[in-house]
Amino acid sequence: MASVIVAAWAVTVSLLTGTTPARAIAPVEAPATAAAAAVAPVAAAAAAPSGFNASQIITNDAFFASGTMTEAQIQSFLESKVPVCQSGYTCLKDWYDTSRTTSADAMCGAYSGGTRERAARIIFKVAQACGINPQVILTTLQKEQGLVTHTWPSDWRYRIAMGQGCPDTAACDTRYYGFFNQVYGAAWQFKRYANPPGTSQYFTWYAPGKTWNIRYNPSESCGSSPVAVANQATSNLYYYTPYQPNAAALRAGYGEGDGCSAYGNRNFFNYFTDWFGSTTYPVGGAVVDRWNELGGRTGTLGLPTGPFTCGTKDGGCFQNFQLGAISWTPGTGAWETYGQIRARWAALGYETGVLGYPVAAPVCGTKDGGCYQEFQLGAISWTSATGAWETYGAIRTAWQNAGYEGGALGYPTAAPVNADGRASQTFQGGAIGWSSTAGAFPVTGEVGKRWVALSAAAGVLGAPVGPYTCGTKDNGCYQNFQQGAISWSKATGAWESYGQIRARWSAIGFESGVLGYPVAAPVCGTKDGGCFQNFQLGAISWSSATGAWETYGAIRGAWQNAGFEGGALGYPTAAPVNADGRASQTFQGGGIGWSSTAGAFPVTGEVGKRWVALSAASGVLGAPVGPYTCGTKDNGCYQNFQQGAISWSAATGAWETYGAIRTYWRQNGYEAGTLGYPVGAVTAQTAGQTQRFQTGTATWDRATNTVSFARTP
Repeated sequence: MASVIVAAWAVTVSLLTGTTPARAIAPVEAPATAAAAAVAPVAAAAAAPSGFNASQIITNDAFFASGTMTEAQIQSFLESKVPVCQSGYTCLKDWYDTSRTTSADAMCGAYSGGTRERAARIIFKVAQACGINPQVILTTLQKEQGLVTHTWPSDWRYRIAMGQGCPDTAACDTRYYGFFNQVYGAAWQFKRYANPPGTSQYFTWYAPGKTWNIRYNPSESCGSSPVAVANQATSNLYYYTPYQPNAAALRAGYGEGDGCSAYGNRNFFNYFTDWFGSTTYPVGGAVVDRWNELGGRTGTLGLPTGPFTCGTKDGGCFQNFQLGAISWTPGTGAWETYGQIRARWAALGYETGVLGYPVAAPVCGTKDGGCYQEFQLGAISWTSATGAWETYGAIRTAWQNAGYEGGALGYPTAAPVNADGRASQTFQGGAIGWSSTAGAFPVTGEVGKRWVALSAAAGVLGAPVGPYTCGTKDNGCYQNFQQGAISWSKATGAWESYGQIRARWSAIGFESGVLGYPVAAPVCGTKDGGCFQNFQLGAISWSSATGAWETYGAIRGAWQNAGFEGGALGYPTAAPVNADGRASQTFQGGGIGWSSTAGAFPVTGEVGKRWVALSAASGVLGAPVGPYTCGTKDNGCYQNFQQGAISWSAATGAWETYGAIRTYWRQNGYEAGTLGYPVGAVTAQTAGQTQRFQTGTATWDRATNTVSFARTP
């Protein structure tokens, strides 16, 4: 039933004819009944909106927001309400009318009329001309004649579509017949209410900022209550329908209350809130269709909590809701964001961040109950176990190639980290690393875990430069990085190698060489700023002074017993040398020699230096066969080797003895005998060898195999 008050009619008459009615007749609004509902059906929501406020039914911002919907959106909205009209009838989505050209006045701008303008176009053009929210017009069309949802409307409903010029107590004025006249006339009237002509008593009714006794029903016996009208928009609605709903009407939602109930302003609030979200912040512009697709006020996002706002990146717009937001651009369309995915997008700077705008709705039901949402430049994925994290660029492509969350990597567990032309991102099953030179590679399994523990691309190894590769010794695997590699075997686990230590490991054949796989991480901070790394069969030690060298086997055991680099030997200075059942390795403080018969012994001090000078175990003396021993004559020391010995005293230095001359020296009591200590090296001559001692020179004759001694005068 029409609920426009006679006051509206009276004002219209006075404006058109220059006459003023003697009295504005108290309007009558017919209560809704089951019979009326059958004539003007409504699309009631599952539950009617709550929160009706008699003092402010709708805000001024919402009422006069003419830009909330385009013509296309109005048409789409009408089609969504009545997808199919009953045969033989024309529903609002398909209604056409001839509009009039009107000149601009104080209420509305000019309207350029035309023949057969579609209802959606008329609503849009009137909204723009008069500065009225098209959603207000749509709501009024429904409130008055049910036209928005009616599937078999009669022509007379279009003749009085807005109830303009139709007081409840009198016949409608035929001058306002027709859809265009109704829409334009009502919008003009709404603006007229907002522009009172000075002191006219009529236009001071329901004026904002004052308290008015507003009835519950045309019957005075139904009573009234004071309403402090808060704004012009609410004043307009009371001018148009001068009743407030009583408690019974509000409890009934869209249904009937009691004999004193009136429904016009209640239904305006209900429809507007159901369709457009809020009479405070109506859902507008490009987001209204998506909001309705999501279930409107009872759907995914709930009610709006702020205005429809434009001017974001790329000509975008957005609107916030109780549980999220909808963002729109001409290029992406309108899509919602909510929950943890929205929180992460917010942390990244919304559309100005690395992802840009959303380009699709959130999708849930992936592995482990996860969800994800696609954006212009990437996506955000979420699970309860990992939280919400973005993926983009080459790292996202590599994750895609690895099967997304269904692959070995699982879900991301942190944001990408970017630095110095490289980047990485951690996942449940490892990580992905990228460099500007090599691209992106997944790093999975135990190798991935170790790389992540090393701070991934931001750590000591940098980004991967090749794929995860298996099939090395003992079914091992490895992956190369910018500054090194990580190697894995079932027996040793996954460990990194890098720098000079890795270079040396490479030189001796990696895991196929004498050391096997690494069994621990490199350790630095040893003597002289050195480092070392343990392997299955030994270790590699490094210092800036000596370089990187391996130690293993019995020689390493002897070095360990000597205190490693902290002992007399210091760091190794060369690789072990192996030949004919004997081996040796040089160190800063001497060397270590080994033989298959005697084992390994350190050779230190001046004796060690001399032994190294003689090519250690590869030289004339061979490997040591006993320890370095002191306490001989004059506090001297010596060490025995396979083919001789080296003796030392402070007065003579360290010199070797071997062969026939050593035999002669032994027969004469070594250093305690007549010869004393050797004071020089064995010298080869054509006929044999000579060697100087403290008291003279011993000579070996090759031909006779005899040794003679000539005492120094």
